[in-house]
Amino acid sequence: MNEIEARRALAAAPLADAFLPSLYRATAPYRGCGHGCRYCDGRAERYYVDGDFERDVAARRNLPALLRAEIGRGVARREWGAVCLGSGVTDVYQPAEETERLTRAILAELAETGLPFVVLTKNALVRRDFDLISRFPRALVMLTLTTLDPDLARLLEPGASPPAARLACVRAARDAGFRAGVMAMPLCPGITDGAESFHALAEAALDAGAEFVYPGGLTLRPGRQKDCFVSLVRESFPNLAPLYAEVYGEERPSGMPRMDYAAPRDREWGSWLDARGTPRLVPHSIYRDFLSAPDSLFVLLCHMATLYAARGIDTRPLSAALTRYADWLKGERSALRRSRVKTAPSDPFPLTRVLAERLADAAGSTGPRSLESILGNERLARFARSVVAEGAVFDYASLGFVIQ
Repeated sequence: MNEIEARRALAAAPLADAFLPSLYRATAPYRGCGHGCRYCDGRAERYYVDGDFERDVAARRNLPALLRAEIGRGVARREWGAVCLGSGVTDVYQPAEETERLTRAILAELAETGLPFVVLTKNALVRRDFDLISRFPRALVMLTLTTLDPDLARLLEPGASPPAARLACVRAARDAGFRAGVMAMPLCPGITDGAESFHALAEAALDAGAEFVYPGGLTLRPGRQKDCFVSLVRESFPNLAPLYAEVYGEERPSGMPRMDYAAPRDREWGSWLDARGTPRLVPHSIYRDFLSAPDSLFVLLCHMATLYAARGIDTRPLSAALTRYADWLKGERSALRRSRVKTAPSDPFPLTRVLAERLADAAGSTGPRSLESILGNERLARFARSVVAEGAVFDYASLGFVIQ
């Protein structure tokens, strides 16, 4: 296996990640991925993976030591929020991890930070490390699943764990006391995105104990990623080749399909989940325990914009308020990060404490420092005050507050 050197192990973002609710992102121990998923976004040129994406996997073997040094310098001592291990580019539990054990070594270091932990994978190997994951104060384990059909899964994701093993992993995570859910993605046009296929997948996920099912369609960035998947379509699903030529014919840099194809399916998946009271995103009831109050509110506003737009509601006022809040939060956080606030045993994560205090002050005040002033929206400020000051939990299926 090739070896590359990591220059940084852990970074705190200016804003929390709304997709994988976390503040910190740990550098992946591998570049490239032996799962060999034919649809993988990591194949795209923008990620600059040299050689064959699924065969020329490189390991960052210096990561555990680098992470230990960064933690020793206090990288994770001033701000509290979940640290995420995993992305859509490379899986931290890909086949190489079975022998390299870099992810396990990274977990051992991260567990010392006292931060919550979030992981995304499509490999049941994560169960091996439940002993380490149990050392985190909170853990969210997410498994990616695009089909229940094992033969189809081997075609689309030849190196990943079988669907049944991933579902068993969800159940094991819940039994271990972790939060857990299923990322139902990518749902591929004409192959895995049909109503019957999705309904069966979602039902199986819920039966396994998933607390949410997050559906998402396939993106195909022009270049290597799109060429790889279209080649598979032509080989194995030749009757679908015209559909892919039409749906992805706009050649968007993001790889997004035509909206007249994607939007109806997004609505159908979401409506089906709403009818069953199942969150279609990582729910507020989970991530509010993984992020500080200021970051949790930011993610909630992001998710609300997505949820309301999916129901055809005009989200322009909400989006404008979200932009204002994001600017306020980034500005406050940036100024605090430049400050010389230091940690102390009696005052862990002082920057987070100060940020939370400022948000609480805004929730309890009027005038230029109030939530109304920050958001520029009186109605949304009342909503935010319920969340910040009263601890209200927003339910994504009913779009209303629920009693916990």
